[in-house]
Amino acid sequence: MGELSNQIGHKGEEIIESLFKDFLGFQNYRGGLSINCHNQKEHAKLRNNKSNTHGVDGLIHYKTPLDEEVLEIGFISVRTTDNAYPKYPRGKFKEHFIDIATAMECFKYSSLLTDIQSNSRRVKKTRILGILFWLSNNEESKKEDLLETLSKSQLESLQIRFDQIIIVDNARLQFIVRTLERVKLLSNNNFQFVYPATGLNYYAKHNENFGKAMPLEFFAYGVLPLRYKSDDSTILYLASRETFSEETLVQMISLAKNFDKLQATQKIIIAFLNYNSYSHDNIIAKVKLYFEDQDFTEQISIEGVDSDFRNL
Repeated sequence: MGELSNQIGHKGEEIIESLFKDFLGFQNYRGGLSINCHNQKEHAKLRNNKSNTHGVDGLIHYKTPLDEEVLEIGFISVRTTDNAYPKYPRGKFKEHFIDIATAMECFKYSSLLTDIQSNSRRVKKTRILGILFWLSNNEESKKEDLLETLSKSQLESLQIRFDQIIIVDNARLQFIVRTLERVKLLSNNNFQFVYPATGLNYYAKHNENFGKAMPLEFFAYGVLPLRYKSDDSTILYLASRETFSEETLVQMISLAKNFDKLQATQKIIIAFLNYNSYSHDNIIAKVKLYFEDQDFTEQISIEGVDSDFRNL
């Protein structure tokens, strides 16, 4: 059982490394690292693993386009099981959360952090963002969404110091991977992520509107914004995790207009995981009439992230 668990764990780490390098634009991804525990007495009380070190499954760093002069470091933990997610997942989740949170606390004293900061230019602040991937290889859990249940976990009493941790389960990772596989195919692997205005990335001389690297905050977003060129046309592609409805479509079209303020695109594709033309095309026609700028709405087409006979 231990050997099998190790095999599954290593495979999960390989999958996440491939995701960051091949899809998310982070060729500087490093995996299989280790740091010393600087608070072993307290951390031993919290962790099942009483080691004097912490494993670091993955580490990336970049100057985030969502905030001016901020060095963002992605501290990545991968927990993969061949079993289905537990029926009551909060206990196991707490173990995984403690592992990454205590490791992030010690990372602030590590030579890894010092080396990254010493080689970074034109930054005034460092933010360490934890990404906890909790994934199941089990078919029953293939599309399972744990986040609503996990959000009820009581973790405040742990008193572990860290900046932020984003949880990625099967459903969230499935949405990101399926979207990127689709856009990779449509764009002949030449796509970019679109960076929204946040109020913190406002200096024109540094502002980037799009690029090859996906900001880590996008793991927590319900919308994935991308762009690519096809036949000399620039296409804005917005994928939504929300199910298709009249309300969500209005929100997505409004968001598309906000992204395309300069009308720099020739086509806008809005993708939903559950779209099918039989059920939804009348709603689409109705919603488009809500918007006065008909030249804009004529550019918009609605698609499913996956091809389906109902959408032919």
